[in-house]
Amino acid sequence: MYSVTRTVVRCLTRFFRILYPQKYTDADPYKYILADPSEIEYTTGEIYSKRRGWVVDGNWDKCGEPYMQRPYARAIKQRFVDGLSWEETALSEQYDEPRVKKRGNEIEHLYNSIRESGYKSQYRLLREDPNTAWSSLNDAMHPLANEIAVDIGRNGEILWNLCGQHRLAIAKVLDIDRIPVQVFRRHAEWQAIRDRARRGEEIPEEFAEHPDLEDVLADESADR
Repeated sequence: MYSVTRTVVRCLTRFFRILYPQKYTDADPYKYILADPSEIEYTTGEIYSKRRGWVVDGNWDKCGEPYMQRPYARAIKQRFVDGLSWEETALSEQYDEPRVKKRGNEIEHLYNSIRESGYKSQYRLLREDPNTAWSSLNDAMHPLANEIAVDIGRNGEILWNLCGQHRLAIAKVLDIDRIPVQVFRRHAEWQAIRDRARRGEEIPEEFAEHPDLEDVLADESADR
């Protein structure tokens, strides 16, 4: 089912890109980019938007909240940076004591796994430990759709959207350099930057190494 869904979404995105280039991206809606967790500072303005491949104008990219102020992110920082017990963290604002202990143990296990074995993409995890990959699903229909999902704002800001909120917070507190993420939605002004880069036009220098432009700039270099 996942393979069928992925194929259909890719085909529809390419088709609608031709008809409505202002509303759909040129990028593969299932592509991964490598992002610096420390640079994912805010959430998207519309949490849980599942619009893969969409290009959306407006101020949605300016309406999010600081990511580390979310309850789970705060709790993870309080536990692993500040040294508090789980009962003293923001988890206690969400659950009763037995549930705090259970969720704390689950997060602790994930934290230790990432600290000891490194951050693994869902593709790698599916190959090495399929039971864990499948048991970790929440909203996603398949492990390969369970990577951290982000949106990209008008100035290239990478904004957390859904999936992997524990993984992202852990990657932040462990100061991991790069993690794989999937881009669901792009701001119209950012898509315009992609379009300029694809046409071989000059783009602002600060975007030259943006992870969402690597595919475009690589294609441009190959054409030379």
